[in-house]
Amino acid sequence: MKTATTVTKVCRIMEQFQQRQSLGVTDLARSTGLLPSDVHRILTTLRSNHYVDQDSETKKYRLGVTMMRLGLTAFERNRLREKAQPILVALSKRIGATTHLGLLDGQKLELILMHSINGPAEVTFEAHLGEVEGLHSTALGKTILASLDYPTLDSVLKKRGMTRSTSNTITDAATLEQQLKNVQRCGYAVDHEEFASDLCCLGSAVRDRTGAVVGAISASMPSLPFLSWNEARLGAIVKSAASNLSAILGYNEPHAQS
Repeated sequence: MKTATTVTKVCRIMEQFQQRQSLGVTDLARSTGLLPSDVHRILTTLRSNHYVDQDSETKKYRLGVTMMRLGLTAFERNRLREKAQPILVALSKRIGATTHLGLLDGQKLELILMHSINGPAEVTFEAHLGEVEGLHSTALGKTILASLDYPTLDSVLKKRGMTRSTSNTITDAATLEQQLKNVQRCGYAVDHEEFASDLCCLGSAVRDRTGAVVGAISASMPSLPFLSWNEARLGAIVKSAASNLSAILGYNEPHAQS
């Protein structure tokens, strides 16, 4: 039991480095609720194994080379990312957009940006891989929210809030819920400059063999070329790409009966 408890403490400490690049013992004790002595003991062990490094001047800690190597290995070997690569490339070339893959963390109900393929130079979107996507303000995120039952959706929105990123960001839960019903009906979600100004995005969910939503594919481009598209046509293309990836993962999409 003690070993399991120690591992849990280590996990709590390591998770804090997702939010900040460097942290001190006091910072980590405050954010994790652990005793400073426990934090120091764990960091000393992690440092000796190069999971964290310590700045000689500030005495603060940051992720070390061993942790980076493990992270890169997990990233490169992620099956969903591997299977999505050719689909994202083909989609980007077909519609002239930057394409993205988001991976759902089912336990934390977070959407992590796993992969991105740049489109033409004029539509390149600066993506930060590993970043947690906004659920209420991005097309990737809305596809995930649309797959949740109401109690879970309500809990997620209350927990995470609905931060405004632009003047177009939806910050009213009732308005968002109406939009999510349309996502369920159409099979794709749209972000009209809700996450970043002059940037629009359209996304569709990816499912595994059980039918569970495990992520999403999206395409981003500046507002002007986006609005030149027929939305239903663009939606059908992105949906098709997401369906192709779902099929590779073993999902059999039900067909409407005639």
